[in-house]
Amino acid sequence: MKKTIMAKSLNFYLTIVALIAIFAISIPACVFEPDSMGIRSANSGQVFFYLSCLEKPAFDISFSISGMSFMNREGEWIDMAVDKRIHSAGLAQNQIKLCELYLPAGKYKRIKWTISEAKLKKDGKIFSLAIPQPEGNHFLDMEFSVFSGESFAFFVDWNPEESVFDKYLFRPKMNIRKQGIEIKNVLLYVTNSDSNCVTVIDRHQDRVVATVAVGQSPMGIAASKDGSRVYVANAGSNNISVIDTGSNRVVNTISNFGYSPAELALSKDGLTLYATNPDSDNISVINTLSNMVTDYIPAGNNPAGIVVDQNRRKVYVTNKASNSVSVIDMNTGFVEGAITVGFNPTSVVIHQDKLYVANAGSNNISVINIPSHSVAKTIPVSQKPMWLASGLSGRLYVSGDNNEISFIHTSMGATTGNISVGDFPSQMAVDILRRKLYVVNTMSEDISVIDITTKRLRTIIQVGRTPHGIALIEE
Repeated sequence: MKKTIMAKSLNFYLTIVALIAIFAISIPACVFEPDSMGIRSANSGQVFFYLSCLEKPAFDISFSISGMSFMNREGEWIDMAVDKRIHSAGLAQNQIKLCELYLPAGKYKRIKWTISEAKLKKDGKIFSLAIPQPEGNHFLDMEFSVFSGESFAFFVDWNPEESVFDKYLFRPKMNIRKQGIEIKNVLLYVTNSDSNCVTVIDRHQDRVVATVAVGQSPMGIAASKDGSRVYVANAGSNNISVIDTGSNRVVNTISNFGYSPAELALSKDGLTLYATNPDSDNISVINTLSNMVTDYIPAGNNPAGIVVDQNRRKVYVTNKASNSVSVIDMNTGFVEGAITVGFNPTSVVIHQDKLYVANAGSNNISVINIPSHSVAKTIPVSQKPMWLASGLSGRLYVSGDNNEISFIHTSMGATTGNISVGDFPSQMAVDILRRKLYVVNTMSEDISVIDITTKRLRTIIQVGRTPHGIALIEE
């Protein structure tokens, strides 16, 4: 018996979206790629495949994957449409995401790759290679289980130089492994809003090491100071997932919101979590010991960015539709006042005892003195500033709508450099020890890793669909 589950074409979905727009029906934004998803059901689990090549080959081998199939314990093959072209030259010492798909829950024992074409480029010449037989099928024996509502990743190491036999026969030499709970390195967590999961990245190697399923439409994310917990705001399911970083699994869900949490900020002692609720114009206060919502604090219209000033016991919240920053007293839970800033403020950070606010509608950054809460000056930027990150001494990083990151010298109040990144950069995280800036690129579905000393791009890490938030585990 053979059953087939095929991913729908991009053109089909674009047609449907266009028809829906004509009839003015509002639906959540969602983009499907031909090679990305199977048919998702209530009884399915999410699977990612990542491919890497540890050594740089002496020649370039390319091959095309036109499908993947999975044999369950009953001997049935479940087919998935995949359309991916692999080049060993571009893959050398890198990692790429092959696909993201959903499989029915159950036990599996074999994986089949359908290879449609293979070529060898050597000494400036290109030779066609004979693909595996029968029908271009390449088998990987791997016993694994898919659990409903869970997410995990496979990691495939390919050796190109041991993949060609008798000068013309292509038979990929590959080792495959599944993510494990033994991950103990310095980690980075990224939310993927349209994949409903979190990508876990090893900051030593800048490679994906795991994925974790969370709620629907995960957005903001925050990590505890001791690194034991990561909190994820699920805007689509109106709750917060609590991830245990020791096992990289969700161990608790904070619910009873009644709203859609967007961005998160955690107190330095890790006892209080704050969540912005843009749809209800307030802030949820959560006790992290009981994992219960203990209070709601009113804010301005459409609260967005949020940051905690533990030393002065304040919480600052940008209100996009009110053009202001709410100042909240952590001890009383009362709003002390509002600071007027530029248009459409989206992000806020504390840097060297000053508050910096990105005003997306004014193309500038407000600099606010603490504790007087007065605007000292504004820093103009060339692009629409969306998110801010506090970096090295006297340095601020700004992501803009022109697919660039600006480096701001705060004492000069000027931009000292720009670097191109992926499509629609959003939130950022800084690894001060390793002098690296991680930038989430929402539309290109990857992370740009920038050397903040040389201001150069180091590498790109491919993650899930529509990434948004990012959090470091501190060392």
